[in-house]
Amino acid sequence: MLRLKFSVILFLVVLLVGCGENPLDGSKDSLGNQSNLSKEIVSSDGASMVLIPAGEFQMGSDDGEEEEKPVHTVYLDAFYMDKYEVTNAQYRKFVQATGHEDYHDLHKEAMESWGGRLNGDDQPVVFVSWEDAKAYAEWAGKRLPTKAEWEKAARGGLVGKRYVWGDEWPPPPRAGNFRDESYHRDELYREKIDTKFFILGYDDGYTLTAPVGSFTPNGYGLYDMVGNVAEWCADRRAGELDMFSGSSFRWGTDREDNTLWVTYYFYNCTSGIGSYDVGFRCVMDATK
Repeated sequence: MLRLKFSVILFLVVLLVGCGENPLDGSKDSLGNQSNLSKEIVSSDGASMVLIPAGEFQMGSDDGEEEEKPVHTVYLDAFYMDKYEVTNAQYRKFVQATGHEDYHDLHKEAMESWGGRLNGDDQPVVFVSWEDAKAYAEWAGKRLPTKAEWEKAARGGLVGKRYVWGDEWPPPPRAGNFRDESYHRDELYREKIDTKFFILGYDDGYTLTAPVGSFTPNGYGLYDMVGNVAEWCADRRAGELDMFSGSSFRWGTDREDNTLWVTYYFYNCTSGIGSYDVGFRCVMDATK
């Protein structure tokens, strides 16, 4: 009986050691993640960042634009991504610390045309060029995500789904900030755009950009990976810039329009130019 009890105890010890995490030896789990990596960190710019695990994912779409085809397997090492889009308040700290040219000065007329409704401290920064976003990321000790990193992060662990929330349409409540009923109610904007470009029957409560983190996070704990603003990516192609949209309140959103798909991105964006619906977030290698 004593020998049997000892054998059972020994088996349980071996099982726990074999399956558990050992933060002292830097071991890796079945996905190749270092088991001692924190699930969430705070970077030098004060941003919360969440761990995107290492491993393979299915990138692209067979039904989307040519640039999205075909669906293919991509392996990525673990990395951290900003939980939220970079805000106006964060970007102002960067400008003050570095003397980087203020985007508000460059786009003063455009900013004023929106009546200051994009300038809130907790709203995502817009009117930043790819170069501006890259400079901010480097100042913060980070970088812009690749297209593959952005898409994997946006999927939040979902496989083969069209949208970050799954395949259902219209979006479920609190899915994100889109051009919808709230935009259509605003007298300043509703006459400017055909109603076919609205998501009728969906109401996020915001006419323009919302404070970051206002909606439901995805499976990795990331906010606004769809809706709010488009987000710059690091990739260049033949001198052009690639930009995943994540989509926003501006772009067409009817059922046949794929600008809300998790695979959708713009390219051939002009260097040095920003827009009222384009912002960014940063990533960092998980080994650093």
